[in-house]
Amino acid sequence: MNLMVCLRKYYKLPANSILESVIALCIIAVCLYVAVMVYATVFTPKTAPRFYNSRNKVAEMYYMAQVNPDSITQMQKENTTIKQEWINTNLQQVNLEYKDSSGVVIKSNFFVQNANQ
Repeated sequence: MNLMVCLRKYYKLPANSILESVIALCIIAVCLYVAVMVYATVFTPKTAPRFYNSRNKVAEMYYMAQVNPDSITQMQKENTTIKQEWINTNLQQVNLEYKDSSGVVIKSNFFVQNANQ
């Protein structure tokens, strides 16, 4: 009988410990939600290595157009769209659109000044 009295004394759950457990579970759920949102924001197609590779290819085309404007037409492939438009006799607008295998489209508009003038 003495054992039963000791068990009741130590295993009696007051109502405030259940409330503390619910609050702790709510805090854990909010922290887990924030962690999942940060994870989803970091790992998007815009932060994938393919995106950076595509962006670097567009930047390479831009620099090649600066050095030699005729070289950009040689770099055109099936996944690249290049539109060249003369604004005036000295300035040319080039619109690059590069689409990689993952479906990410990188668009870049830049102006090239004619070096002969």
